[in-house]
Amino acid sequence: MNLSFETIQPTDFDQVDQLVTDAFAPLPESDGSEVDLIHQLRTSYDYQPSFEMVVRPGDGSIVGHGLLTPVTVRGNVHTTSILALAPLAVAPDWQGNGVGTQLMQELESRAQLAGYPAISVVGDSRYYGRHGYVMAEDFAIHNSLHVPMGNHLIKTLRAGALAHVGGMLEYPAAFNKF
Repeated sequence: MNLSFETIQPTDFDQVDQLVTDAFAPLPESDGSEVDLIHQLRTSYDYQPSFEMVVRPGDGSIVGHGLLTPVTVRGNVHTTSILALAPLAVAPDWQGNGVGTQLMQELESRAQLAGYPAISVVGDSRYYGRHGYVMAEDFAIHNSLHVPMGNHLIKTLRAGALAHVGGMLEYPAAFNKF
């Protein structure tokens, strides 16, 4: 399977909206706000286009999308910037073929090259756990959003990256609207 992993372009936005809608529609935990969240994040001051990626097979269509957003872990003594993965979407016909895994690896590589210590995600612990994500509570990091128990996960991008970091994970204002 020949896939291309690319930084999103404005001409991709409409296709991504449809892909994300299709990918999240069958999920009972989705409230349908994922596309609106993406739009809000793209207008935030810390949006970085290089942290928004699409996946294309040979025909040029878009079959995967992922977005990383800077977030802050605010502790008693210090703050630490990490990234949040939200959302990660794969077209229904392409799910189960490793597209999401490869997309996550590409995003993690970009985050590591940019010097970020970790990535946070709210999602299925079985899926993300297979990819090295562990409970955020293991690092004494708590979520400022209402998240079901066991669904707030973190992956460090280098050994010891979150040693002595604990605190509250704070999101950009766009997340508070959903």
